[in-house]
Amino acid sequence: MKLLEGGRTGQIWHNGDTVVRPSGAWTPTVHRFLRHLKRRGFRGAPDPIEISGEGQEVVSYVAGRVCEDLGDPSVGSERMLISAARLLSDFHSASEGFLEGDGEVQTWMLPPREPREIICHGDYAPYNVATVNDEAVGIIDFDTAHPAPRLWDLAYAVYRWAPLSDPANPGVAFGLDEQLRRAKIFCTTYGANAEERRDLPETICSRLRALVDFMLASAAAGDETFAEDVDAGDARLYLGDIGYLGRHRDRLLDALR
Repeated sequence: MKLLEGGRTGQIWHNGDTVVRPSGAWTPTVHRFLRHLKRRGFRGAPDPIEISGEGQEVVSYVAGRVCEDLGDPSVGSERMLISAARLLSDFHSASEGFLEGDGEVQTWMLPPREPREIICHGDYAPYNVATVNDEAVGIIDFDTAHPAPRLWDLAYAVYRWAPLSDPANPGVAFGLDEQLRRAKIFCTTYGANAEERRDLPETICSRLRALVDFMLASAAAGDETFAEDVDAGDARLYLGDIGYLGRHRDRLLDALR
């Protein structure tokens, strides 16, 4: 087995055509959801295989390159951006109907958000997208999937893929003008309507506040991964980006119109 890099160092393994990962209370619900996606014809997600008695889940391996560095010429390309937006739109369409048709008790890692339109991925960022030939082809790590409006997922995706993060932060590849251009491309390709575009800046800020609250609560409860993230300054970065978005809200709205 090959150890995979990611947010949980030393806990995710690639074994042939499968990936072995830690399971949680939400994993049975997520596996039912993954089967729903397959029935709906969506091929960009892992197939659920089993949940072991040792607290591990086994899913199929989604082939492709995963890279979060938007400064990489292929990952940060317009071609990749367009394909990522299209993939998110296709995923959202495939997720329709699960809430109404599941018929079992549902458990999620993250709290559902109203209105419960679809199942959102919850962390649609470059590091959770598999790519082939400079195009996004698959989505991984569905632990954060949960019921929410489409805009809740779209907002976080635009934040990550534009990215709408202060260029003074480490690793931010683009300045404000290019960020705004990329945000418009993502929303247009996704098919965001006028209301969603108008509500996007505030929804991104709400999404980041919810993320910070979840991180801090998880760290306080003893989750080592989130404690490490907080110690590394991630929560402060997200709060700083809320301020950055507030300062440039009007320019973002103008770009999205």
